[in-house]
Amino acid sequence: MNNNSFSHDSTSQFALSYELLHLLQWLGHHDIDKLKKIIAKAVANGLHDEIQRANSTVNHTILEDMQHSIINFFELLEVILADVINEHVEKKAREKNLLPTLDHFDASLFDLETVRSSLENTTKKLDSHPHINAKELLCKELLKNWKPLNKQVN
Repeated sequence: MNNNSFSHDSTSQFALSYELLHLLQWLGHHDIDKLKKIIAKAVANGLHDEIQRANSTVNHTILEDMQHSIINFFELLEVILADVINEHVEKKAREKNLLPTLDHFDASLFDLETVRSSLENTTKKLDSHPHINAKELLCKELLKNWKPLNKQVN
């Protein structure tokens, strides 16, 4: 996920990651009732009053604060989505008994993103081809995604 998607500069625009756009689309299609309940709770707990107050006293400071709140909200969604995806990948890797395979590698050789994407690709392939050797497939994925930090091989 792109951690540099958001800027707190009030003159610039911000970009939403592909993953966050997918999340928002999915929520709009699949969880409308839950979203409605969240919004109803917010209205019942004072959101409507805040909106009415803001409508009567619109000033640039409030608008800028609102812009920062939106940016902070999307940043929060990005962080939560990344955490949930990582937990999901780890759970699937545990179910496929892939984590012990990682213990056979020097952890300093791989960054977390390489390990995460390799586990994700491996579990996806195992879902559609369950008879493939999981350990061998994980090793292939790690090698495919590995980008050595130095050019020298010992």
